[in-house]
Amino acid sequence: MNTIRIIAIIAILMLGIYVALSPGLVYAPAPRIILYFLICFLPSLLLGVEASSRFQLKLPGFVFTTAGGCAICFGALVLLNHLSKAEEKIAVFQVFDEHNEPVFLDWKDALKIPPTPNGLTITKFIDGNNFIAVFPEQVGKAEVQIKKSPTGPLYVGDITYSGSRTSKLVLGKDLKANH
Repeated sequence: MNTIRIIAIIAILMLGIYVALSPGLVYAPAPRIILYFLICFLPSLLLGVEASSRFQLKLPGFVFTTAGGCAICFGALVLLNHLSKAEEKIAVFQVFDEHNEPVFLDWKDALKIPPTPNGLTITKFIDGNNFIAVFPEQVGKAEVQIKKSPTGPLYVGDITYSGSRTSKLVLGKDLKANH
């Protein structure tokens, strides 16, 4: 019976870690914390159930077992969150028009990223049709404004940080024209 519990614990933890480390979730702060809490809460819960089923706990033993399970849960949560947090949240975006042609952003006012509603700014670097955005830790999504030409329409949309992969933005599809 103990072997089955140990195998179940290991299998659930491995599945939880696999799900938690998917790039779309592990870099977003809220889903990362929730998934890690669930992963850490399971062993603590199993420890408490195992202790209460095997021992007749009086008040002092019950308090120490419960506090130990809680300490294990939150200690593992802090450790997992610290180990998976990106030091710098840098995302690379490639901009293309409706015909899949590169849109060059090297001229003034071609690309603007306004401050977030909280007043935080995103640093940007431009190279041809690529731009690099450096997101603060608290920001997962930001608005971007792109002009294809000085007299052309303004395209507006949201960009999100979802890991270190390069994302493709298509004008008219990902970013909508704002007349």
